[in-house]
Amino acid sequence: MTQENIHNPVSIVGTGPGDPDLLTVRASRIIRSADVILYDCATAKPALSIASETAIIHEVNRQASAGKPSILELIEMYYHEGRKVVRLKVGDPMLFGGEIDECRALKALNIPFEVVAGITAGSSAASSYALPISLKYQSNSVTYIIADEPGADFALFRDASRLLRHGSTIVLYMATKNLENIFRVFVEEGVPETMAVFAVGKSGWPDESSAEGTMRDIVAQIELRQLKEPIIFFLGRHLTKEKHFPVMSACS
Repeated sequence: MTQENIHNPVSIVGTGPGDPDLLTVRASRIIRSADVILYDCATAKPALSIASETAIIHEVNRQASAGKPSILELIEMYYHEGRKVVRLKVGDPMLFGGEIDECRALKALNIPFEVVAGITAGSSAASSYALPISLKYQSNSVTYIIADEPGADFALFRDASRLLRHGSTIVLYMATKNLENIFRVFVEEGVPETMAVFAVGKSGWPDESSAEGTMRDIVAQIELRQLKEPIIFFLGRHLTKEKHFPVMSACS
């Protein structure tokens, strides 16, 4: 390892929801300066458009397979060669703890690293439509939930229903396949079927689209508008038509 690389940490960079225009200034600067860029999700590919022509770029697996090194093995190898290594992560690296295992592994290897924040799809989607995910005196809290594995008893959503009833905003990621059951649980726990729902498909992409309705009819509205995955769902009693502005998406 070169003496210079002691002060050249591995950068774990959030790429946002997909549109390179939504990269932070810091993320853009680091990607442009990278000697090596590693990524494991196609959604991160647009960020490569600003990479140096001389950068080594790898699409890799988290785990080693079929004789191919894992992403951690590549980071370690290139770091000790004295190169500036950038690991791309969709959205924000720390939302839902997505990168915590790699951070722990790098710490165990005594490899310095930094984490560069990215815009999460929920924030991007809300901004595209001037959707207030919190509202003074009406909704003073926001809860983000990954909903792809709700558990047999949907306990998390039974707890979340109390927040909805008291005015909180709930933002659901990866919820489509379980949406009707989640809404059923909310209704069982006293949330009215008329609770407002706003859905955004492919936030931050050129084909971003949206649908709005209530828990009773949002599934039909999504099908009608042909929203594409990934879809973000916003629920809250303040998310009525008169409380947000259907402005043109920044990606339009």
